[in-house]
Amino acid sequence: MGQFDSNAKTSYELLKDLNFETSESALAQLLTAINKIQYASNTNSFFDFYFPIVSHILHFKPQAETDLLKYLIGPNFANGITETKAMIQMIVAAMHFVLKENLHYLTTEAKAWVQNELPKLEKQVEREIQICWEELEE
Repeated sequence: MGQFDSNAKTSYELLKDLNFETSESALAQLLTAINKIQYASNTNSFFDFYFPIVSHILHFKPQAETDLLKYLIGPNFANGITETKAMIQMIVAAMHFVLKENLHYLTTEAKAWVQNELPKLEKQVEREIQICWEELEE
């Protein structure tokens, strides 16, 4: 993807250095690059593209969830998942499914976030679902 979109290449370079000590300015630069990626595809491919990126970042920088959860919630909402618990269960199930196909699809940190932190984010997931409903009504 980095060959076609400079923001994807920038995101990848910044992701390689991401850790708990990453500065807020470096995180802001990463979020800006991710938000500028022009990934146009169907909802499933969109989710598949962003899932490893978002889950990896949120492991290290949970404060970025307001900027990133939309990449996981939006495509699944478009596919008909509109309940909070079902959304979380689907994302966890997606992780198990893709890992059967490719053990390296998610980083260790991303897996830990999906298993341990995502289930705690019911309120945040519900907020994203409500945003999807509002956008749909507009």
